[in-house]
Formats: sequence, C-alpha cells, structure tokens
Amino acid sequence: MDDSPIDDRDGGHEVADGTAIDLTTRVRRRVLPTLHRIKEPLGGFAQCIQHPDEYVGTVQYGLGEFRSDLEAMSFAPEPVASLKVHRDGRLSAGSWARRPSPLSTWQLHVALFVDGTDTVDVFAHREYSWLRHPYKHYTAEGWDTTGGVDRMRSLLSRHDVAFRIDRPDR
Repeated sequence: MDDSPIDDRDGGHEVADGTAIDLTTRVRRRVLPTLHRIKEPLGGFAQCIQHPDEYVGTVQYGLGEFRSDLEAMSFAPEPVASLKVHRDGRLSAGSWARRPSPLSTWQLHVALFVDGTDTVDVFAHREYSWLRHPYKHYTAEGWDTTGGVDRMRSLLSRHDVAFRIDRPDR
C-alpha cells in the first residue's frame, strides 16, 4: 500500500444520489486506515488498493437502489474485509459477500465505489470464506479474480441489473 492520501470525496456519510453510506462502511472507513498503519509494519494489512482486474462493470443507478439488488441476489454486507481504496483515491462505499450458507467454503466478495454520479462501480473476486477458513482468506489463498468477475456479471445479467463495462482500468 502506498502512502498517497485517501480521497473521501463523499465526506464519508452520503453519496451523490443522497444515499447514506451505511454505518458499517462509515466505521470501516474511520477505523481500518489506523489499524492498517499498526498492522503494516508487522506484515499485515487492513486496507488495500482495489485491483483493476476485478472490475465487473458500472451499474447505471445509485447506491441505494443497487444495495436492494444485492440483497435480492442473496448478498449481505461484509464487515470483515479490508478497506478497498480505488486507484484514484476513492474509498469503497460498501463491501458485500454472497455465500450459499454461513459455513460455505467459498464466497463471492464485491466492493462498491461511487464516483459522484448516480452510478456504482462494481468489483468482485471469489475467495475462501473468512467464516470457515480465516487464515486462507487473510492470506488470499485461492483468490480468483476471473471467476469472481464472471460470476458477478452472470448474476447481474440473470437478475436484470443493467450494467456497462466502461474501461478495464476502472
């Protein structure tokens, strides 16, 4: 993680469409950068740069409506995840996971970013569930970017959630 400043453009509480950032995300935005500074010298982390290869697409409406779509697709807010920082400095506006059951081996993890408009950039990867395999999850063993992106695009299409694929570097 580089030392570039974090850009909290939405003020940490509300995004362009007036949707409030949920309490879990607000707490994660406040606590995890400090925790990261403590853990990093010891070889750990609590925040990371969002990798552009995980870009799924851009949903063409606001965060509040998209959160409802995620719930309809059986995603739940994910409080135990590193804070994702977009390459342009934006902080994630939410972290969500989808597991067939709480004790599933794998989970589909998505990170959401708003960009000052009524759109949401969606990023995804497939990984070991931290509930069942905490060490494998933390060390990113089995991390699957391509599988996560493909699965999320499939879910969006199957649930009639319109999205566009703008730029591979988003």
